[in-house]
Amino acid sequence: MRMNPQSADLLTQLQAATAGLLWLSEMDAPFQVKHWSYPADTPLTTEALLQLTKQPPNALVKALAVDDFFAGATEDQDWFGEEEKAIAARYRELVALLKQHLSDLTVYQVGEVTLDIYVVGRTPEGELVGLATQASET
Repeated sequence: MRMNPQSADLLTQLQAATAGLLWLSEMDAPFQVKHWSYPADTPLTTEALLQLTKQPPNALVKALAVDDFFAGATEDQDWFGEEEKAIAARYRELVALLKQHLSDLTVYQVGEVTLDIYVVGRTPEGELVGLATQASET
């Protein structure tokens, strides 16, 4: 499937928004911008997600709302210094960018302890675009 120019532009915007941004957990992991080839008129199932991301078919998958997933990263805390406030602002901008350009936004956490995380949504043209990162939860 060929990517249309609007999706290519969105990928560029997402790369800029995530440059140098790490998802903080016991392992701090960078984001990768993703474009998956998948039929525009076909709902994304858990099975299809696992195939697209080359995960084992029996992997544990947990779906989350985007706001719930990013809540800890986007909210300013009383103890934040300037650097933490700047990072939270970047996360707010990232979430706004995702919401502005993608529908059916969902976060999928795949695995246990070491999680592969996929933020997936559809462009207006129906293409699957999003982010991938990792987290470690013990």
